[in-house]
Amino acid sequence: MQTTGGFSFKEVEVGISTNGSSWTDISGFAAGVSAGGGDRQTGEVYTFDGDTAIITSGKREPLEVTVKAVYTEGGSDPFEVIRAAYEAGSSLYVRWSPKGGDASEFMFTSAVGVVTNAPYPVGESGSGDPTMFEFTVKVASITKSVIA
Repeated sequence: MQTTGGFSFKEVEVGISTNGSSWTDISGFAAGVSAGGGDRQTGEVYTFDGDTAIITSGKREPLEVTVKAVYTEGGSDPFEVIRAAYEAGSSLYVRWSPKGGDASEFMFTSAVGVVTNAPYPVGESGSGDPTMFEFTVKVASITKSVIA
């Protein structure tokens, strides 16, 4: 039976935090969220008896959460907060709720991380698109929770 519960990624709530407790909603700036990495290390060995490997699991690699956002120049706008964290090498957390952040919906929250790429604004001269910037935060884990 085909699901009827699918939904688009159009009303995501995205937040950032420098301390993990006070969150700034950047949904009105954010235009994309992706997460990658986190591959689990594995090991394998073959024995003389048998035709297949013995496979074991190890630790998980770090994850990278990437957010694409609209560049603006307000002193407390997301670009300035993220730029400052990147240049100082200080902590940053990211969280997002795919359905918009209402009660009983899922929220994905990163562990403390570090901004790993220069988030400076970029664009093309012939484009009429808004100026964007992108930042990536390397984290040890992402936790799924239900919004109360």
